[in-house]
This record gives sequence, C-alpha cells and structure tokens, in this order.
Amino acid sequence: MHQRLKGFTLVELIVTVAVLAIVAAIAVPSFITMMARGRADTETSDFYRALNYARLEAINRGVNVRVAPDNNSTGTWAGILNVFLASNANPPLRVVPAMASNSTMTASGAETLVEFNNLGSMISPSNALVFTYTNGTITRNIVVCSNGRMILNNGTTCP
Repeated sequence: MHQRLKGFTLVELIVTVAVLAIVAAIAVPSFITMMARGRADTETSDFYRALNYARLEAINRGVNVRVAPDNNSTGTWAGILNVFLASNANPPLRVVPAMASNSTMTASGAETLVEFNNLGSMISPSNALVFTYTNGTITRNIVVCSNGRMILNNGTTCP
C-alpha cells in the first residue's frame, strides 16, 4: 500500500499567499485612513473638552477662566494647552497634552487665548472664533460663539 504524505503542495501555498497579499493590499489603505480619522476625532474632542471645561469652571467658580497654549511648548494651539484662572495662571487647572506632530490647530484670528466669564460667555475674543484642525487631508472645525456655546464640526458659523 502506498502511504500519502500530508501537507500542502507548493501551488496551494503560492495561491494562498497571493490571495492574502491581495486582501492586505486592499485593507491597509482603508485601515490607515480609519486610524487617521480616529486620531482627528480624538484630538478635536480633547480640544473641545478643554474649552468646555474652562467654561464650566468659570461658571462654577464665578471667575474668569482662560485657555491658552503653553509658552514652554510650541506656543501654538496644537501644542500643550493650559486651562487656568485669569487671576492666577499657576498652577493650571488642567493641562491638555499636545496633538500629534503632523496635526495643526489654527484660530480664525491671531488669538493667543480664550477667556470665559462667570456667566459662561466668551469675553476674549469678543466675537465668534473658529478653530480649524488639520491632519493631512482631514479637517475639523470647532466654533466658539460669543455666548460661550461650542459647536464641533458644523462649519464656520454660529447659529
């Protein structure tokens, strides 16, 4: 009796590897895009939460609270952010970590800080402010209205 060897033939192995390579070539770009969108959502949400935290602290404490880029980091809105009392910057109430190195966050003006009063309204700057997040081809907007309301990804205007 003949005894058959168990295993894969070379042809079967080459076909399997080819199919896996094709599937990987299709899936990897989609996965990279999904990861970039996830990073963008996370970074804009962190920025949004920092602004919202400052507003709520201003209301709860009854004093003006500011959000500003840290002077020791890059000094841009994509760098480390500090949330602090307008009357006393040290110690900060909250420190928000910097965004990824290839991310940018720009304000619609040359604003160096955002300040909320005890009613939750934005007093500095005095008009609506649009922050634009960019990471490659992904863009997100955060609009801060003069009444303190913040809107994520709605465009560039207050309702």
